[in-house]
Amino acid sequence: MKAASSGNNSIKFFSRLAVASAFTVAVLGFAAAPGLRAETPPDQIKAAGAIPLTTELLDKMDKFIKSVSTNEAAKAELAAIGKDPSITPETWGGIITAKCPKAVEIFKSSGITPDDFSKGIFAIMAVAMSDELAKSQDKAVAANAAFVAANK
Repeated sequence: MKAASSGNNSIKFFSRLAVASAFTVAVLGFAAAPGLRAETPPDQIKAAGAIPLTTELLDKMDKFIKSVSTNEAAKAELAAIGKDPSITPETWGGIITAKCPKAVEIFKSSGITPDDFSKGIFAIMAVAMSDELAKSQDKAVAANAAFVAANK
């Protein structure tokens, strides 16, 4: 008989990662093309280290995603913002704060800001797209790559 493994924790992490990634892709239409390049683009490196990835951050992101999925008004606000082609990863949080009051209420009750949420999503995606980031000279990027690798 095999001893129980901690596989349940990694399933929970990937579940959060999958939901968060799908949400971001739907809202922003984020393309994964930079992951196909030979060299990691500077904006991907910047995104990878924009915020420290922690289980606490993931828990707050997960709480927001679960809450917003049951709030039609907040989902409508986010869908409308997602159609704006001028939104960038850097401006997403500020625009959400300014134009989506229902979503902002959910962010507040989840203990996270729209800016930190978007930084978390983009950090996870950036690290997931490049194995090279684990060797980064940037300590924040390397730490985030290690966090994602440890939670696979």
